[in-house]
Amino acid sequence: MRRVGNLPTAHDASAFSDFLHTRGIENNAETEDDGSFSIWVHDDDQVAEAGEHLASYRSAPDSPEFRDAGTQAGKLRQAETKAGRRRRSEVIDEARIGYERSRHFSGIIPLLLLVLSAAATLWTNYGHDRKAFGLLAISERHYLHEQLSEENASPEIAALISTRFLPEVRAGQVWRVFTPIFVHMSLAHIVMNMMVLFQLGNFFESRFGPWRLLWFVLGTAAISNVMEYWWSSANFGGMSGVVYALFGFLWMKGRFGRGQDWQLSTQTVQWMLVWLVLCYTGVFGPIANAAHTGGLLAGVAWGFGSARVWPLIEQRLARGR
Repeated sequence: MRRVGNLPTAHDASAFSDFLHTRGIENNAETEDDGSFSIWVHDDDQVAEAGEHLASYRSAPDSPEFRDAGTQAGKLRQAETKAGRRRRSEVIDEARIGYERSRHFSGIIPLLLLVLSAAATLWTNYGHDRKAFGLLAISERHYLHEQLSEENASPEIAALISTRFLPEVRAGQVWRVFTPIFVHMSLAHIVMNMMVLFQLGNFFESRFGPWRLLWFVLGTAAISNVMEYWWSSANFGGMSGVVYALFGFLWMKGRFGRGQDWQLSTQTVQWMLVWLVLCYTGVFGPIANAAHTGGLLAGVAWGFGSARVWPLIEQRLARGR
């Protein structure tokens, strides 16, 4: 989103904003400290065109094309609102999740995560093969406690277990802060996580691209895994923390982002939050609740920052140029 220029009055800003809308240029007007109004265009590729229209408006603001734009823009917005309601209704009925286009798009990163998760889960026998799982767990401390109780516990093991926090990672095995997300403890566990990952991950990638999704997954995986390890133990795995991070990001981005034409449905938000609370009750057995919560908080912060904080910083920097 970039600023194309300023107009002196609210009437001018509203009229010109309506005109841009009729030309398919999404924009918004914001009040500046000096009382003028800046025009911000959402698509960088349309900035030059908007600038040309702004020059025309300044030279002849009372011309018919600008004077009649308000009525045209009003009708256009009504039609867009009705169409948007129909699309959201269809998505909720068919996909049970209220966002657009994800069911028509198969992303690279979600597919890669599914393949890695299936491979790691089978290789570790759903986490029951201790030797295999020990290579992917955030730490082997959970099993080292048992080894220490044996008579032949080596001094090396005793020294390692005495390290307080993430001993293997601190020794250079950095991959451990990421790899627990691939190991799932049951068939139901991996099926549920992969289903939601594909819905949310595909939509994220369709909107923001595969590289951003990859960095998002790595960042939130590290946060949720470390939080679960700190809160509980090293004996955990699964993609749930990343799934909740994706949910938190899309929830905030869709709700607070300027110019967004999508939003998670109320049903999706309620379902995810209710499931989070139910997991804390212990009804479904041992669950990595700290990973869920850490992922959700990371996603909410990331999404809200992307929707409101980063654009505000960009605006301040633009004004200072």
